[in-house]
Amino acid sequence: MLYFKHQELVDKYHVSLKTVHNWIDAAKQGKLEIELHEQGTRTYIANTPSNATKLQQLADQGKKYRNTKHHEVVSPKPEFYSLYTRRQVLDIISSLTIHREIPRKYNYMDGGATNWDKFAERMWKEDLPNLLKSTIDLLHANLGAFDLLLEGYERVNIIDIGVGNGLPAKELLEHLLGRKILHRYIAIDISSSMLHIAKRNINEWFGDKVKFEGYVRDITYERLDDLLVDDMLDNSGDRTLNLVLFLGATLTNFRSMADSLNAICGSMGDGDLLVYTDKPDTEASRRYFEFSRTDDPNKLAPNHRFILDLMNIDEGLYDAETGFDQKRRMRYVRIRLKKSLTIKFRFEEAERGVSLEKGSAILLLRVWHMNALEIISKFEDAGFKLLQSSMTKDREYILTISGVNTKADVIQ
Repeated sequence: MLYFKHQELVDKYHVSLKTVHNWIDAAKQGKLEIELHEQGTRTYIANTPSNATKLQQLADQGKKYRNTKHHEVVSPKPEFYSLYTRRQVLDIISSLTIHREIPRKYNYMDGGATNWDKFAERMWKEDLPNLLKSTIDLLHANLGAFDLLLEGYERVNIIDIGVGNGLPAKELLEHLLGRKILHRYIAIDISSSMLHIAKRNINEWFGDKVKFEGYVRDITYERLDDLLVDDMLDNSGDRTLNLVLFLGATLTNFRSMADSLNAICGSMGDGDLLVYTDKPDTEASRRYFEFSRTDDPNKLAPNHRFILDLMNIDEGLYDAETGFDQKRRMRYVRIRLKKSLTIKFRFEEAERGVSLEKGSAILLLRVWHMNALEIISKFEDAGFKLLQSSMTKDREYILTISGVNTKADVIQ
């Protein structure tokens, strides 16, 4: 007989593990009409249609009669509504309700951008290798490869997706300026605050030699080709190449990597290049997690806590958890609620509430782990072809350069 594992019920009905045990105890005592399944010395709830209907009723009923002593109600701060659009707020509500997740991208607004900039500066000053420094090293090592791939083009546009503070692209911009082929530098980020930091740095490094163009875009679903139309249709279009930078393993934070890769591939033309850097799956990368370092391992770093603070979810309401999910091959940062919680989102015309049970986990950051071949396969599945790849000497970091896989390539 099919049966539910306890954690499956916790995830499916958004209840606590204690609630699942109470259901089983009540069924054993004849107080609930739920079919059970014995597996050795353990008892589980059978996976049947009638059980599923009954469990949903019990879960819904439990939410109506919460003990207010163990239930907290919070409302986001006014700043929350000024930082996020209505569409973004709806996405946050949907992500919490359906996936028990706050998408990582929303932590880079306003002060969250400052938190990230400080963290990046800290990584840059470290003596040991990290994703930022290794990305810069790999770009430096591949300058010759870029020259070969850019041969024959008179103008190069840099499109820097998830620009951060702009530091990884600095040497490449200098190189293209030296060759007198840099045309435009286009920075893409979901956060206008992050774009402001990048613009400040670009202006400080290059003055009027590089004109900064910043655009707020969500690369999980928005294409970029509208920014390039004029260049590609003028008289120099066939001598202009778009070099897209997608650095720092940003792709691995998304719930669906395919969505963003498809959006990028659909924005590129024949001859355009995509540069990607990542930290492949190794035993070392599973043990060490550089994105959540704090002096206290039981506390969230500021760049993870930013949106929780905006939503008035106090640190006393949750425990921070960082780890590696072996089954899904995913690093994570999440919180686990110490009591049930309702977040009330208020709008002029309505109110939306998200109810979360005690013991619920809310994901704040995921990092999918893939080995080098799996990374390359992800890009091939999205319509790219690998042109160049290289790794750091310790094999902990990888850079790939890909083009668009055209129909002519497939026929050949």
